[in-house]
Amino acid sequence: MSKVAILITIHEGDDGSSGCLEECQKQIDAVASEGKYSFSIFLNDAGENGCQAVWESASKEGADFYLWIDHDLRLEEGMIASLLENSEFLRHKAVLVGTVSRQDKSLLFGGRTRRGRLIEPDPVIPIPCALFDLSIALVPQYAFAHLEAPTDFFSRKLLYIGLGKKLARSGVARMVAPGVLATTSRNAEIPVWKDPDSTLWEKTVWLIRSIFK
Repeated sequence: MSKVAILITIHEGDDGSSGCLEECQKQIDAVASEGKYSFSIFLNDAGENGCQAVWESASKEGADFYLWIDHDLRLEEGMIASLLENSEFLRHKAVLVGTVSRQDKSLLFGGRTRRGRLIEPDPVIPIPCALFDLSIALVPQYAFAHLEAPTDFFSRKLLYIGLGKKLARSGVARMVAPGVLATTSRNAEIPVWKDPDSTLWEKTVWLIRSIFK
């Protein structure tokens, strides 16, 4: 039986009203009943700053998969099962990223290009991405084992948002799971210097103003 560590990150200002934990437990019970997977949940209440610590805690249990989920998401029915099924299709050798949209259906988190632009998921099959957000991400042990150091997983490119640079260098594929897997009421604002749609001039001006203000 494969072990799945679910790492739920609670962001600042999240009141926990979305019912993510309840839906997550419901989906865990459904998948676990098939006898292929067992689950353990780790809560990270320090936001992005606590990701490394909870990653280390979960890895001590020797999990076969690490599933990252933001606490303020409204999960689509069958999301966990879908991720594991698609991971099996990929022979559990790729990081599988889930796409999150706002209430108006516009995309907010998911897989990204090398320049940080969000990628529209295919409705049926996984598709490649270069970088990714950690709002929903299934990381198999294969990816964990190919990193030179566990901290490499959290390495970000300087000018653009998204994880995955060190995974790419290690030869680990990054794929976007089919469809939109969750929604959120959160509005994540991208700093000008990280926005892939900002020009080099706009980024330079923003950085200079930030330094001297």
